[in-house]
Amino acid sequence: MLAEVESRVSSPVLVGRSGQLSALDTALAEAVRGSPSAVMVGGEAGVGKSRLVSEFAERSRGAGVRVLIGGCLELGADGLPFAPFTAVIRALVRDLGAAGVAGLLPGGSARELARLLPEFGEPADPDEAGEARARLFEQALILLERLAEAGPVVLVIEDMHWADRSSRDLLVFLIRNQPSAEGLLMVVTYRTDDLHHAHPLRPLLAELDRIGWVTRMDLGRLTRPDTGQLVAQIIGHGPDEDLLAAVYGRTEGNPLFVEALLADGGLFRAAGVAAGSAGGGRAAAAGRDPGGGPGRQRGRRADRR
Repeated sequence: MLAEVESRVSSPVLVGRSGQLSALDTALAEAVRGSPSAVMVGGEAGVGKSRLVSEFAERSRGAGVRVLIGGCLELGADGLPFAPFTAVIRALVRDLGAAGVAGLLPGGSARELARLLPEFGEPADPDEAGEARARLFEQALILLERLAEAGPVVLVIEDMHWADRSSRDLLVFLIRNQPSAEGLLMVVTYRTDDLHHAHPLRPLLAELDRIGWVTRMDLGRLTRPDTGQLVAQIIGHGPDEDLLAAVYGRTEGNPLFVEALLADGGLFRAAGVAAGSAGGGRAAAAGRDPGGGPGRQRGRRADRR
């Protein structure tokens, strides 16, 4: 459903996640005080993981925190090696320059980072691949330590359910060694509905559960009242009972499904509400039907949230 909706309305404010934002704020405060802290945010597709993390990142930046974000890519079983960490290093290079990043490392040598970006020169010889991988892990940790020495850092890794083995291994290494990086908070998101019984992320999560400073955050669907607030934010006024019943009945409180459904003018016509009040009608004009709720749409690919 969601991939087929080209135009989607959205709420200007985050709804129904105040408790989760407070928990992330608390985790960051612990990291700033010198205690290691990592939060694993899980939830089904469309439930709002990316929106939550984006809101938290914006708040953190406003408080002077450096926020680094990298996402895994859906590229099949093997994935792209170190994809989220490559994105993080690339952003640092844009901000500090390759020389500035290298200057944070012992001896100013960032040769192992060349495995991720060509700006750092030639990577290690293939014969040294095993040792080079270990040195890459160490350089990634040292880089985060040095950044955190200058001020609090939030490292966000999104869509970990798509991560390749190298990225999973580096994530575990960094989390296990977080005590040496005071001021660093790690936040990881993943889709719970993608974790089949043999998914490689399952044993990783079980391993991380045994680490005292790792917290799981299960992001559920919105309640009916919160769904009403979301609808109100989108259409500009509180929904009547018929509209709320229609929206909640068909979306079951999944925020992305709510947004997609409200983009369809047919629902408003059926409920006696002007489609234009939600900026909708475009999907309806194209003949698209949002269909049933999350339970009936799980077989289709959803947008990343």
